[in-house]
Amino acid sequence: MKKQTIISAAIAAAFGFSMIGSANANVTFGDGGAGLQGVLDGITVAPIAGDSSVDVTTDELANDSYWSITGAGGSVATIVIELAGFASGNSFGVFDMANPGNAVQLFAGANVAGDQAILSIKADGSVHVNLADTGVDFAGNQFGYWLNTPQQNTWYSDTALNIDGSDHLAAYQGTNTDTVALPGIAPGLWTNNEFVLAWEDLALGAGAGGDFNDFVVMVESVKPIPEPGILALMGLGLLGFMGGRRFTKA
Repeated sequence: MKKQTIISAAIAAAFGFSMIGSANANVTFGDGGAGLQGVLDGITVAPIAGDSSVDVTTDELANDSYWSITGAGGSVATIVIELAGFASGNSFGVFDMANPGNAVQLFAGANVAGDQAILSIKADGSVHVNLADTGVDFAGNQFGYWLNTPQQNTWYSDTALNIDGSDHLAAYQGTNTDTVALPGIAPGLWTNNEFVLAWEDLALGAGAGGDFNDFVVMVESVKPIPEPGILALMGLGLLGFMGGRRFTKA
């Protein structure tokens, strides 16, 4: 679960901000990570076919709450797998770090493994998906990811925004070691500017575990924002949850 450090809590309290953008400890796997490990092993074709160098129980990113697009200006997201019973109803997208109620959808329930979406945020804050302006503007190039389910639950990359107080995202960075083959995509090296985002789409109680293979997507040309950077933005007044858990999608 994502937890605030003592320093983060002190800074947040000093500025009067809520605890958003926390660092994370490893999620709790109800199946010991076997399901998600099977997904990563399944897409690995080299150097050892069927054996990913990434261990889902030890290699999870320490901070996956907020992200930014790197210099190329565009991020491609590719669905790796969807195993959930909610597969036909889940949707996935990004939300504005400065206002989580401001959100854009990248994938809908009709999308399947191998489908891709291109996300870009222009200098004026306008958010483009698949090269088209969504009509939604973000405060800048800082955003989080969300997964919405037919149960009307929205799970955020920032655990502080989740209604059950649980972490629903486990993220992993490529190591420039494994060649992977995503559905319908030619095999390629899983580089260190590519990340796998693995989601649990069911509500979790305190300490409860999930399989985190309900919706798995690979994103590239993005970089996680470290907690000190998040706190700096908070200090500038860029972060504030505008009440409730509802948001509008483009």
